[in-house]
Parts: sequence; structure tokens; C-alpha cells
Amino acid sequence: MFAYPRNLKSLVLIPLIALISFPAMGAQLITKPLASGVTLTQIISDSDGIPSMVVNVVRVDPKTPGLRIEAVLGQDRVFGLDPTKGRETVSSIANRLHAAAVINGDYFWLNGDPLGLMIANGELVSEPRPHRVAFGITSDGKFLFDQLDFDASITLRNGKSFPIKGIDRERGKNELIAYTPKFFSSTCTITGGSEVVIDCGGKPVRVDVPITGQVMEVRPALCDTAIQEGCLVLSGSGPAAKFIEENLTPDMKVTLRFNLKPLQSAGWNRVQQAVSGGPWLVRDGKIFVDGKEEGFQNDVLIGTNPRTALGVTADNKLVLVTVDGRQNISGGVSLLDLAGMMKSEGCVEAMNLDGGVSTTLATYSGVLNSPADGEERPIADGLAVISDAYAPVSGGRIEDSGFRIQGPESVIQSGKGIQLSLINSAGHRLDAAEASKAVWTVAGGVGFVEQTGQFFGIKARNGRIAVRLGDKTASIPVTVVPGPPKTLTAKLTPDKDATNRAVLTAIVTDLNRNPIKDVPVSVRIIGGTADREHENTNSSGSISIGITLDEGQAGGNYSAEVSCGTMKTTIEARSIGG
Repeated sequence: MFAYPRNLKSLVLIPLIALISFPAMGAQLITKPLASGVTLTQIISDSDGIPSMVVNVVRVDPKTPGLRIEAVLGQDRVFGLDPTKGRETVSSIANRLHAAAVINGDYFWLNGDPLGLMIANGELVSEPRPHRVAFGITSDGKFLFDQLDFDASITLRNGKSFPIKGIDRERGKNELIAYTPKFFSSTCTITGGSEVVIDCGGKPVRVDVPITGQVMEVRPALCDTAIQEGCLVLSGSGPAAKFIEENLTPDMKVTLRFNLKPLQSAGWNRVQQAVSGGPWLVRDGKIFVDGKEEGFQNDVLIGTNPRTALGVTADNKLVLVTVDGRQNISGGVSLLDLAGMMKSEGCVEAMNLDGGVSTTLATYSGVLNSPADGEERPIADGLAVISDAYAPVSGGRIEDSGFRIQGPESVIQSGKGIQLSLINSAGHRLDAAEASKAVWTVAGGVGFVEQTGQFFGIKARNGRIAVRLGDKTASIPVTVVPGPPKTLTAKLTPDKDATNRAVLTAIVTDLNRNPIKDVPVSVRIIGGTADREHENTNSSGSISIGITLDEGQAGGNYSAEVSCGTMKTTIEARSIGG
């Protein structure tokens, strides 16, 4: 779908004419209002009525009254003891904030810590990662893109100081790290360091705003200190621990500074919201992909993948983009393709955000795109667009909305589509002009719904399809079941406990990799005898059959022919190192 030169180096700076801009010819564009000043354009290329590429573009006019753009921390904390370690899904954030739109933000550690810069409502939550591009919004509404360094320190009254290397993240070797109530109820640090509690008078950590604090408690050779509201804990190891132990005493006055050093732009001391990611996609109006220079590996740089991006146009509009990938309905795009798309959307500055299974776009009623794993991946932070016009409502019950979804009367097969419609309380279809404003979403990761109301089943499970008109919502349950068998995979494994035995495992799935139960599978062994020649798949879509090898075949000179319907595959033990 996208063409680009193949002899590219890590840094790409080329005119747009070298790229095929998006949307491609024949693509379907559907535009819907998400809120005043916020529009969603869904761009879909299809093949035989099935989507083959799905792109969502949210365009935001930040000057719209009652509209605000906020960097949002998952669960409003960095760390947590729940299974997600303090992270939160994009749809949960959107629902919690009753937001018009939310996209996933920065890359993150699985303990909930954003990898790069994050500032939420003026409070510094995470320091920048060296060489990585970050996006910021100043107090007067200016959009900034730059690469930044972190410059923070504690200074005593006698002028002695020590550098602070990070904030609200795991302490590394020989580092001094600041912990605020945004992190967790305690520092969660392990032994091998010393900590000090500083009363900050309730002041949050803000860029370029010095904090005069008072030492409350010094904890030599003690860690995992409780973080009280209005306070900050400094945790040090190695020379940093020695500085705490030798220089800090209770009631001492200290000054804390947290500054950012941008590479080229001014105004970061006035930034109120910021998220990081990378690499850069568009810079000064030109395609600019500097992935290796920003320290990214091939898992980000190479291949077609689900992608998330944000950009700013020449007339100061914010553009948020998701491209679905790794699915039958959408394969994804390369970084360079994504850069071309952002340029074609009018962006003069743009950057990539975390992608892959993290790529998600949601409004408060549900998910607008199709996440790669079906189920949403909890993220560390995101960017939210919130409209004051949408005050929280009590669940959007169908009886309160004045309309309902006319949906399937039975289950939907994975890989199949069904057209949904909206009807009023009298059972009549809504006026076409009114229905065209409906925003369709999915919950539960069961599939993807186009903004035409066409739903495609993907993952075999239970979920919900929702729709909203203005601030009214309605929803229906939906069940997706596996489609017909599409893929047969098999492997042979030597039995570790018997030299003359092996195990054949086969799995049957549909088009969307759903396992299929009760499908007959037949096997024929060359160089051995199967315990059974036929078996139906279990709930995991698999069979497991033991094999007794012929004399002299234990070294790996045996094979299996496996069939399921018209699908057949042959596996040789020697080809897998048996």
C-alpha cells in the first residue's frame, strides 16, 4: 500500500514526493464528531468487503472553549501492587475521565514507569530519556517538540550539592532518586542504600520551580520509606547514600531543583503537559526519522507494525493517529510510512509513540480501533482530550438514550461481518443525518466496528458493542465464536523419559488464530506408530498423541503427516532437531 525507497539509513530526511501519501486510492473515509473541536476520521482500505488497513485520525482544535488536552498517568500513580503494576487500559482511562479521546503514550517498564518525560498538569512525573523526542504543551497553549536532558539537584545552605538522577522510578546503582506521592505509598526500594524524608510544604515537583524543604527524617542504611502527602523522599546508593548519611540532619533546610535542558526550543519551564516516545517522524515540515540516533532497536525500527503517533499542523491543530496491525483486517505500517501519513495530514512536527500491542484509541464509551492482541494492553501513560460538554453520566443506560442498537440475534463467526443499525423507541430506524453522527465502539476485544456500523468478529469471546450520539450511549452484548479451520500447525518432540518415544502436538485455528474445538485431526507416522490415528481437538484447539518409534529411529529419522479437512502438513523430526 505504501511505497518507499529501500536503501534508507537510520536517519531519513526526504521530501514527501518520495512517498505515497495516505489515504490510498479507493480508501473509505468516514468522519464523525467526538466533541466540539474534536473530529474522528476513520480511513479504511478493504478487500472483498473485509478491511485490509485501518487508520484512525483524531484532529483537535485546542482553542475550542471547554476543551483541554492532558497527559494522563495510568491509575494516576506510577506503581501499584495489582497485576498491572499500576498501569491502566486506554479505555479505562477514557471512561474514568469521560474523555472524548485517549491514545496510548510513551514506552514503559512493566512496573508502570514511563521510559521518558512525563508532565501531568504541571507536575513532573518522569524525567526525559536522553536523545528521545518529547512533546509538551505550555501554559499558554504552545506545542513543543524537542530532545531534553535532565538537570536536578539538592543543595544545602552551605552551597554543597548533589545531582538527582531521576524521579519516581527504580533506583539504579550509585544514583540519587526522588520519590513523590505520585509514585506509590512507599519507595519500594531494596537494601543497599539510605533515604531521607523532606517536607516540601505540599509543593509538587515542577520544572524550574525551586522547592525549599526541611529534612524530617534521615534513614541511614534503611529503604522502602513511606511517602507522606506533601513530602518527598530522596533515595541514594553508593556515593549518593554517603552524601545523605554525612550531610543531612533533621530540621535542616535544603533546596531542590528540577530542570530540563532542551536541545533547541525554549519554553519547557512553562510546560504543563508532556509525553515522550520516539522516534521523530516530521521535523520542521520534512520527513525526519531518527530511530537509531534516539537509541531504538529493530523491534521498533523495522517492519510493518501497529503504530501510534501525534503531530501538530501549521495552524496549531493537534493530530492523533493510530494504525492497526498484525491482524487480518490491518497489517500495520513502517515508521517511514507513518511519517508520510503524518505529513499528508498536514503535520509540520510529528513523533511516534509506543506501538505494537499498546496501540489503542478510545472514547469514553469504548475502543475505536482494533488492538493487536484483541484485549487491550495496560499502559503507563496516555494523552487525553477532554471536553467540559461531556459531564459524567450514569452508565448510558439504553432506556435513557432514546435509541438502541439493532444487532445480531445469534453469535457471530470470527472473520465475518454484520451490519448494525440504530432504531428509536418506536422501533423505527433513526434519521440518516442523525445516525451519521453516531460513534461506534467495542469493549471486550471481540472485534472491530467501522464507523458505518459494520462489525467484524475477531476474537472468540464475549464483549459489547456500544454507540453514542452526543452524550447519550447505548450498547448490546455480542458473542464471537471461532470461524472455520484455516491454519494447521504441528510439531514433534522427543520424549525425554524414553528414547523410543515421541509426542506429536497439533493445533487448529481459524483466520484470526482462535483455537477450534472438536475438529477431527488425522495422523500418519513414518518411522513409528501413533498411539491413536485420529483425535478431536480440545478446548485449546490442540491434540497430543504419543508415538512409539521403530527400531533405529530414535535419532530423529521419523516424520508425521497431519491432516484436518483439506489442510495437510508434514513434519520431519530431523528438521526440528529431534
